[in-house]
Amino acid sequence: MEKKRHLKSLFIQNDGRIVFHTNHPEATAVQPVLSQFAQLVQTPSDVHIYKLSPFSVWYAFEQGLTVEDIASFLVRFSGAGLPAGIKKQLDGWDEKNGKISLELIEEYGPCLLSREPGLFADYFPEKKPLPLCGNEAIPVDISDRGLIKQRLLEAGYPVQDKLGIDKGSPLPVSLRPHVKLRPYQKEAVQSFIHPDDGAKGDGFIILPCGSGKTIVGLGIMTRIQEDTLILVPNDTSMRQWHDELLDKTTLTAADIGTYTSERKEVKPVTITTYQMLTYQQTKGENKGIFPHYSLFDRRSWGLVIYDEVHLLPAPLFRITSNLQGRRRIGLTATFVREDGREGDIYSLIGPKRYEVGIKALQDNGWLAQPVCKEVKIPLTPGQWSSYFALSKRERFRFVSENETKLEVLDQLLRKHRGQQILIIGQYLKQLQQIAKRYSVPLLTGECTKKERQQLYDRFRKQEIGTLVLSRLANMAVDLPDAQVAIQVSGTYGSRQEEAQRIGRLLRPNKHGEPVYFYTLVSSMTKEEELAAHRQLFMMEQGYSYEWEEWYPCSSIY
Repeated sequence: MEKKRHLKSLFIQNDGRIVFHTNHPEATAVQPVLSQFAQLVQTPSDVHIYKLSPFSVWYAFEQGLTVEDIASFLVRFSGAGLPAGIKKQLDGWDEKNGKISLELIEEYGPCLLSREPGLFADYFPEKKPLPLCGNEAIPVDISDRGLIKQRLLEAGYPVQDKLGIDKGSPLPVSLRPHVKLRPYQKEAVQSFIHPDDGAKGDGFIILPCGSGKTIVGLGIMTRIQEDTLILVPNDTSMRQWHDELLDKTTLTAADIGTYTSERKEVKPVTITTYQMLTYQQTKGENKGIFPHYSLFDRRSWGLVIYDEVHLLPAPLFRITSNLQGRRRIGLTATFVREDGREGDIYSLIGPKRYEVGIKALQDNGWLAQPVCKEVKIPLTPGQWSSYFALSKRERFRFVSENETKLEVLDQLLRKHRGQQILIIGQYLKQLQQIAKRYSVPLLTGECTKKERQQLYDRFRKQEIGTLVLSRLANMAVDLPDAQVAIQVSGTYGSRQEEAQRIGRLLRPNKHGEPVYFYTLVSSMTKEEELAAHRQLFMMEQGYSYEWEEWYPCSSIY
């Protein structure tokens, strides 16, 4: 008991990880400051893991913190001296911070300015720097500012962009009276806005699935009051944004356009998909051209919103590098990219402006806490023989479509009879078999937008109790009344996918009933191994999992 009383709120590891005890009496005072200079990477149980990174520390410097501020804070709340390696790392980041900026110099126009003589010789040997009051300057094309930021960030130098933000066309918009932002949503909006109500211009906001990221985007729009371009992952998400804009803001249908292959509307608020923008012509004299990039110049956009910014396709990095004069906000539930290119998001969209973990929202009743259970299903002797005769990739699909899963599915549907259930999978043949077996609707990418919307509406009204969904369930499918999700097969180890699927269940239902997320996997196979990869990431984000072995004579409890 004596040791527990003297346990400090922070423990600093030599690798830059910071263990934060969320139940400590000092926690409410420590967390807001800690999140200013460290990135939240794991949220298991009552301990959160933060990580010092150059991105998070440079942002802290931008907010006025110093190395001494950070070091003294860590020493005070850890009750121990700062590891020498951490101090050296902070000093190294500080040494490169504030050395380079993009500024408008009257004599030369837009320039890259260095406060460290000789620095440009290493990274821009083709340029001859101009001496300027003890500094060096290189005239640059303002359209290259994004590429310059990327290039220097790779070398460890953050670039302070002081070239300003272009003003967009005015757009009067406000939230309707029935829309009330939650406290954390207000904080997220404010994080993007200066105290004088001018936009900071760039950055991304991390909020868990189901917490209302779209509402945060709408809140930012009402503060900026300028024409807005909204980029989303898929058609379903585009429809959701369209409906939310009409329901929750004073905008009318005449103000909102959807830019698709069918109808290329360009209005004060225009919504399109990443896929549409990355369409590339493959034939003729325009081969290699991205014809829809012109959308970025069709109006004077004052704000560009990147929904699920962690999914931003690499081809859009180039066009995003040309948008550095526009306000840019990214919304996401995770900063993890499967290709590891988080640095490009930082340099092109901006730094993290706000983040809140799932546990904090669950503790305050804003999100439900799902019961996550993995059901392990053994293969029969005959299935094992077939399994070992296949290639590695073929084995994964074979066990994903393990027909014994249907027996488990029978039991789960009986257990949750009368509740709103989603059955989610990867392989169309398997999903068609399930839909036919239980006489329930199947939603795939082949369904028309009208068909999908009709089924979503019937599900919300509880006219349909069970839906079978293909991969389209992983994105912005708004099914707030889902109480149970059963994953019968999943993508090859994607952490993003697990977060999105569980997110479909996180909105608390009216009666406070528990929500369930089941994953069916074939035990002792590659499927179980890859499921563990996804689940480890989710456990680090604060979810808890249960495991159960299933046999033909057993029942699911």
